[in-house]
Amino acid sequence: MTVGVLLLTIIFCSVSEIRISKEKQNNGASIQRDFTLNVIEIPEGLADIEVDTLLTNDFRINIHNKTSAERISHLEYKANSVVKNVYKGYASDVKIYYKQQLVFEQPLEKSFFEKKDESSFWDKAILQTVEVDELKSIDQPLIHIRFFNPVQDAFKAYQIRVDSEGVYTLQPIDGTHVS
Repeated sequence: MTVGVLLLTIIFCSVSEIRISKEKQNNGASIQRDFTLNVIEIPEGLADIEVDTLLTNDFRINIHNKTSAERISHLEYKANSVVKNVYKGYASDVKIYYKQQLVFEQPLEKSFFEKKDESSFWDKAILQTVEVDELKSIDQPLIHIRFFNPVQDAFKAYQIRVDSEGVYTLQPIDGTHVS
């Protein structure tokens, strides 16, 4: 029993001595750093927006946008803080009517636009905007679509033109602005 007490005393003194020597090494300087983590959701909340655009050329365009379950996170490091931007994805359905007849219906998903050699962009891309260009829709509806990759800080924009039979052409738009 005396050996056990002696052994416990030696272990206690060793641990205390290690703690005291580490405190002396620090010389009272704190190695603790203050960091803050801010989480920002873009956009805040959820969205469910439906827009009907009636054109003077007998076309009506219905665009239904809603936030999807897709989330892309991107960290930004700033002095003493980390900002985690959480970008929410959108799902968008486009319906185009000509003289009250549905001629075009398309969910705007990545797979509709994606090319296999661009997978590094599409892996972290989210749908950002879908809008009708009313000024350029004189003969046929012209719709602009833009995807954003927050990790690469890159955009890809497209335009779809649809005729009265529902035949469409899809073209990429150079640059970051859709119109």
